[in-house]
Amino acid sequence: MERIKDLRKQGYRLVGEHSAVKACLWCKKAIRGEDVCYKNTFYGIDSWRCVQASVSLDKCNLKCQWCWRDINCNYNKELSDEPKEILDGLIKEQLKAIEGFKGNNKIDMKRFKEAQKPKHIALSLSGDACLYPRLPELIEEIHKRGMTSFVVTNGCFPEMLKKIKPTQLYITLPAPDFEIFKETCKGTRKDLENIMKSLKLLGKHERGTVRLTLAKGMNMHNPEGYADILKNVKFKFLEVKAAMAVGYARYRMEYKQMPLHPEIREFAEKIAELNKLKIVDEKKNSRVVLLMKEDRDRKLKLQ
Repeated sequence: MERIKDLRKQGYRLVGEHSAVKACLWCKKAIRGEDVCYKNTFYGIDSWRCVQASVSLDKCNLKCQWCWRDINCNYNKELSDEPKEILDGLIKEQLKAIEGFKGNNKIDMKRFKEAQKPKHIALSLSGDACLYPRLPELIEEIHKRGMTSFVVTNGCFPEMLKKIKPTQLYITLPAPDFEIFKETCKGTRKDLENIMKSLKLLGKHERGTVRLTLAKGMNMHNPEGYADILKNVKFKFLEVKAAMAVGYARYRMEYKQMPLHPEIREFAEKIAELNKLKIVDEKKNSRVVLLMKEDRDRKLKLQ
């Protein structure tokens, strides 16, 4: 299958019928002792022990224009693999993806050794994890092994969000109103209604997170609209982040549409002022700002 060949060329390592891992840029940088990802800066995770994964490869109901995946490809495999087998496969393929670092005498060997025992599973690679019917079982298996789970979703599946309890749940708020949502994500009113329902569920999650991924000329408009939607949402974290022209997003957006960090911070400051939030951290080279109502309990307590 041509798509499978293409994914492998891009560094994806396939697991079972519908899952995959891809060693994250920040995981590699961390092993080399160069830098860490913003999740390390904000929440204290070990970037070198994080597995960037998908359990719903290429499968999503939206077509967000800033998405790095090929939004014209929708993998048609049934999402039915066993959770334990998926997790075993994700860990196995992650270790294969980083084994070449052992021959590099410039790496941080302590980190490389720690990376042999992954600690974090981030379901954020491709497709929406909430489409996998056995996601609750998978999260339970992740936690049973003493690992943390990060689930990133577009928010269109509130019924699944009622069933799962990941370590940290991300919901993307893609637009301040329906017209922008329809134009940039090709979503329906029902999709947006479901996102609003999902946002209302964030308060039931200990580390509920809203993410704004912003691109100039697309959805980086109307901070008042975002603030109005979020004013009654009980989230713990709000991340305001620049969309990046990487992967297939390069065919849908220009580099000049990527906001600079000062522009992201300015947009975040407007929301912070309107909703009485505080900017508690930022990572300039990732072009991301973290807002909270009160800066406390954001670092994960890891074993």
